[in-house]
Amino acid sequence: MEPTPFLNTVSNTQKAVRSSPVPDRSDAYCLLPTAYSQRGFTLVEMLVVLAIITLVTLVAITGQSTFNRSLVLTDTAYTVAFSLREAQTLGLSSRVFNTVQDAGYGIRFSAATPRSYILFSDLKPASPGSTQSGLCPGHEVASGPDARPGNCIYNDASELVRTYTFNQGFRVSGFCGTALNGTQHCSNSDSHPLDALDIVYMRPSTDSVITGVRGSTLTQFTSALVRVSSPDGAAERCIQVSKVGQVAVVTCP
Repeated sequence: MEPTPFLNTVSNTQKAVRSSPVPDRSDAYCLLPTAYSQRGFTLVEMLVVLAIITLVTLVAITGQSTFNRSLVLTDTAYTVAFSLREAQTLGLSSRVFNTVQDAGYGIRFSAATPRSYILFSDLKPASPGSTQSGLCPGHEVASGPDARPGNCIYNDASELVRTYTFNQGFRVSGFCGTALNGTQHCSNSDSHPLDALDIVYMRPSTDSVITGVRGSTLTQFTSALVRVSSPDGAAERCIQVSKVGQVAVVTCP
């Protein structure tokens, strides 16, 4: 039986497709990666990328520097606060210094030496019983266990216990005290200036005796504020001291 013409046509078509040569596209596939591999960055693109990297680096460095400065400044302020607590502890314990017992202990800040402050023992005058014009309470007792020397201010190097020196350019940028009548006295004030600030503690009370010194004039304060500044002066932290013995690191007003 002979095949129908339709089937012959299909058969011939299939043979033609099968026998058709497959085009060789190896050259096209080889040329594609070669063309992309030869493409690079333009000068403008490189400059833009470098500018972005530089900007991000500067922002990171600046932010880290500011954070470190703030952290060290706060730590320095707390060191000053701990020094005040140390004086309070020594005063309450009546620690012997230079063979003298029952003397108070205090911290002096001086406008003449902003990069340091001192811990001192209140030894002078040595004879107890002086009222010190009311500036140093408790000194009116002349004898007995409550009798103590001193005048609640730093007098000379014989009372020096220790000197604390700031590192890395930190300093006391100023200090102020509030008088009994509410008047503010500050180291950088024109109307009520101060040369020094003494904060003394003595047993049996935890209260602080805060005295401002201007030449030979002494002023009793109810509270004090000590400013600690960063090396560039851009930031400050304050130590607040109250008459009832509270010591705190606060944001400067």
